[in-house]
Amino acid sequence: MEYREFLENVRKEVESRYDSNVSVTLNHVMKNNGTELDGITIMEKDKNIAPTIYINSFYDRYREGVSLKAVVSEIIRIYNQNKNSININADYFENYENVRKTIVYKLVNYQKNKKLLEDVPYKRVLDLAVVFYCLIEQRKGVSATALIHNEHLRIWNVTEDEIYNDALKNTPVLLAGSIVPMSKILSEIAGTAPVDNDEKVCEYTGEDILYVLTNSSRVNGAACILYDNLLKKFANDVHSDLYILPSSVHEVIIVPKKNAFDKSELADMVREVNEQGVSQDEILSDNVYEYNRKNGLITM
Repeated sequence: MEYREFLENVRKEVESRYDSNVSVTLNHVMKNNGTELDGITIMEKDKNIAPTIYINSFYDRYREGVSLKAVVSEIIRIYNQNKNSININADYFENYENVRKTIVYKLVNYQKNKKLLEDVPYKRVLDLAVVFYCLIEQRKGVSATALIHNEHLRIWNVTEDEIYNDALKNTPVLLAGSIVPMSKILSEIAGTAPVDNDEKVCEYTGEDILYVLTNSSRVNGAACILYDNLLKKFANDVHSDLYILPSSVHEVIIVPKKNAFDKSELADMVREVNEQGVSQDEILSDNVYEYNRKNGLITM
């Protein structure tokens, strides 16, 4: 069965499991770096929002021998598990005052997202673009976001600059940034990190060479490089200008320049990690940036 036929058969089979009070639709979604996914949405009449379940990977499982009915059962299981997690009034997005305090920003690669950027407001920064989204809900295990498109600006009757200024205020508050030693992150992953109730925004040990900058959710945390005074404070603490290595859209690695790394070697390392260790939709850039603590500027 070809892919498009598979999608439609999945939709029909899911639809057959419900009565007329439920609509089942297919959606083609543009994700980061030109990644395009197909999703299925199951919408009950008394609901105003529903999760989109991406089904591209299910086609691979189908080709490996998993039956269509098993695929559909798994999709319905995922839907049932998530359908009541978030509920928003239907007119929520119609009024800018409802959403303005939820607007935040993230960084994406400019060249890799040219198609997406045709349809969304953005600000160009170096080889990157700042784009905006609504952080509707964020709690443990649940995160609901909505990318802001040009159509939203027309509905709200606001300008790109208004969106940008609100995002500048909201993002550091809703998604607080921090710089911690790489060794601490690795200890957390390994489960050997000691309990530390004294969280620091910039944690300089004097011993570590590599530091990780991300936000409180560790999602889209590379945007923290734009936060006021965060890099400045850390650079002053280490008495050094900084290299910024874009390890993904979710975090960057900070390297004090005084540790005498060669920039071209760092760039080779970033490219190698992007090629082998980062999924396509999470790559931020192949370039290494520099932060000058005297003028507070980030350059390539």
